[in-house]
Amino acid sequence: MDALAKANPAMADKFDPDEARRLLGRFLDLDQDVPTHHSLYPLYQQLLSWEDEQERSKRAYAERLGADKGVSRDEARTMLAIGSLDSDDDYMLVHTHHALRMFLGRGRDPDDKIPRIPGAKSVGSALRDLWLLSHQDHPYADWKLILSEYEFDDLLQQLAKATQEAKARIDSLQASGLHLSILKSREPAKVSLGFRSPYGFMICKLVMDFDLYVRVVKTLAGRNLIGSAEERAMINAQLRLFRAFYERVFRLQNVLRIPTFVSLTREDVRNPRTVEIRDRVQALSEIWPGLPNDVLERRKLPRHARVIYREPVRSSDAKAEDDVNADLLL
Repeated sequence: MDALAKANPAMADKFDPDEARRLLGRFLDLDQDVPTHHSLYPLYQQLLSWEDEQERSKRAYAERLGADKGVSRDEARTMLAIGSLDSDDDYMLVHTHHALRMFLGRGRDPDDKIPRIPGAKSVGSALRDLWLLSHQDHPYADWKLILSEYEFDDLLQQLAKATQEAKARIDSLQASGLHLSILKSREPAKVSLGFRSPYGFMICKLVMDFDLYVRVVKTLAGRNLIGSAEERAMINAQLRLFRAFYERVFRLQNVLRIPTFVSLTREDVRNPRTVEIRDRVQALSEIWPGLPNDVLERRKLPRHARVIYREPVRSSDAKAEDDVNADLLL
């Protein structure tokens, strides 16, 4: 279809808004109305009508929450009455004091003689804070969550390897006819889990794997396969790795909870609108230099990142459908 046909709605088989905007570009760029006597005025009116119709369609689609045609607004909005998924029955069975202490942590005593040891429960809450900042399109929260996930996966792999190596020493005795079972508590502690983020349950996985590791090591010691000194060394070697990870997570949280930094978004980092925002972005970049472009551009995200729409509207209907789907799925 040539430009003349585009300029004359009667000659257009199908209206093309992109082509119309191109032809009307010199008026639209200056935010000017097309004069009534201009040859492009009919095209301009058609574009305005098309945009109005798209906006009406968008509102109607959003009011129906993306439901199919034929579904009334009231029927569709019954989806809003559905509460969020939840469970009060999540718990873990912990067999060792080491693992339970790792989960609960230890506070500083009143005499200030025993240092505080952060627990996995507090770490899960700290990661949740970063996760909530990620929901606000905070690029540094996303970046630090990604790094924490990498470190967590490495910890799990190292712990699995250590457990396998320790257990292999027990299994090797089977060739001589000696079959040993892994020690377990007669009354394991039942710990209820009230986490409100996937990262809390991620930390629980680490606690339970560590619990198994301690049981295997204590089996080695209790069956005269290692001495007490080696038992302590094996357990403490893993604990040092976990506590170092915990401390790093708390340092991340402490920085990002500072009021100066907590409200920053990707748009602030890309295009600071004021001197005050530019100074805040600069200060955070000096603390943590090297924010990766793929994180800033949302091409690389934490595994539990929410979908956040910041792109220009492709078309009113398509954007409304994405927004509704995002709300329903998240």
